[in-house]
Amino acid sequence: MSASAPAPSRYDPARFRRNIRVYYLFMASTGFMLFLPVWIIYLMDGRGLTLTEVGVIESFFWLTVIIAEVPTGAIADRFGRRVSLALGAIMFAISTVIFAIADGFSLLLGSYLVMGIGMTLYSGAGDALLYDTLRVLRRTREYEHHAGRAHGLFFAAMVLATAVGGPAAYLLGYTPTILVSAAVFVVSTGAAVMLREPPRRESDFPLDPLHAAPASVRHTASDIIQHTRHEAGGVPIFQEMTKGFGIVWRNRPIRYLVPFAAITMTLFGLPHFLAQPFVAQHGLNPLDGVADGFIWSALLIPGQIGTVLGMLVAAWLISRLGERRSFPTVLVFGAACLIPLAIWNHLGVLGAIFMVSIAQAAIRPITNGYINRRISSDQRATVLSIFSLVHGGAMSVAVLVIFPVADQVSFPAAFGISLLIVVTLGVGLWLLWHLAHRRDQTERIRRWSISVPKPQALQSRPGVSANGHDGQPAVVYRPVQRNVQRNVQNLD
Repeated sequence: MSASAPAPSRYDPARFRRNIRVYYLFMASTGFMLFLPVWIIYLMDGRGLTLTEVGVIESFFWLTVIIAEVPTGAIADRFGRRVSLALGAIMFAISTVIFAIADGFSLLLGSYLVMGIGMTLYSGAGDALLYDTLRVLRRTREYEHHAGRAHGLFFAAMVLATAVGGPAAYLLGYTPTILVSAAVFVVSTGAAVMLREPPRRESDFPLDPLHAAPASVRHTASDIIQHTRHEAGGVPIFQEMTKGFGIVWRNRPIRYLVPFAAITMTLFGLPHFLAQPFVAQHGLNPLDGVADGFIWSALLIPGQIGTVLGMLVAAWLISRLGERRSFPTVLVFGAACLIPLAIWNHLGVLGAIFMVSIAQAAIRPITNGYINRRISSDQRATVLSIFSLVHGGAMSVAVLVIFPVADQVSFPAAFGISLLIVVTLGVGLWLLWHLAHRRDQTERIRRWSISVPKPQALQSRPGVSANGHDGQPAVVYRPVQRNVQRNVQNLD
């Protein structure tokens, strides 16, 4: 009688294949925010706020992100990314209900604060879950492809919501339109629960010198002991936060990449935030009629489509240009697209918002892929959350500066300030990252060249011939060498 087949391992790749499809569903449902094309005009026309006051609320939202980002990232590392995503969806549903029924500044601000906590539960956790799923499947080189597609679906859902949100606001009114979005977040919660949690500790994966964290930031024996206590509940989350900041600081390329990517994402994203009041300034209102609602949505859709294209083009940029050339390409492209916005105050420059949205959206998956390849799984969600934290800090300052300028001076003046910061601070941070990246790349290549066995060494070993007839190492050498060469090309 034959023995029964062994039970599948907890980390059997077959158990995690559906995660990619479910993650696509989660991102698509999360992106279908029907209130999206009218959310700022709702605050201004429906609740009587000025654009400057909207900027103040937005600033408090991003300050909430700063305060909650790293703790929620550490929660994802400790309790599971699936749990973090589900809690984030629930918080978004609650905050959207409050946003719909709020009749004063305080309640509106409260809804933003709850939404900020929900956003921090999302950020970092989803990308970390996707990357670790691909590690289990041994397909990490596909990360930019799947991350770009997932975020593309997210923004594709936003495009659809934008297309129907304007007419829906006229037919249903602001409040019912917003409440429909709250119901969709319940679907997102169900999708998050369906995900299977991949391993979260570096020790659960086989040693991989090409994709693991650099030697300067790997765990020492005391780190392993502390992590064991952490798993038992003895180490507070604050230590995870501190460790994450330490990893970012000691890893020089990431130290400069995080502020560079955060600032460029912020400044390239502000035109999209200002699109609604910009269109309204030219005499359009979605509540004037069904046709006006469709026209309103049609004018805002290009910005959303640009975001989708940017997410999808990220993997293409990496495959064609490599990491080193992708960042300056996006930087120059985005800065060039800000120039028309800083010169003309005309509806025709909505095409420039479409173009700059491509640059803004391409930055995140490229940056996340760079970070994922250089940070161990134990702190990956925390470090990605630190990236989002710095982005939140940049947003909290930018909206307090740019929104009042657009409100009290002009939209071209606001966009001109954004362009000035890009070509000064943005370029300076890119130069610092470029130098650090080249040094890190050189060190990695040196380590790989030392660790890969040489053919001469294989020939000198007893019982091993150069052609591999007497043993396997001579056969193994060539694939290992090709693997090193592929990864060098990817880093370049």
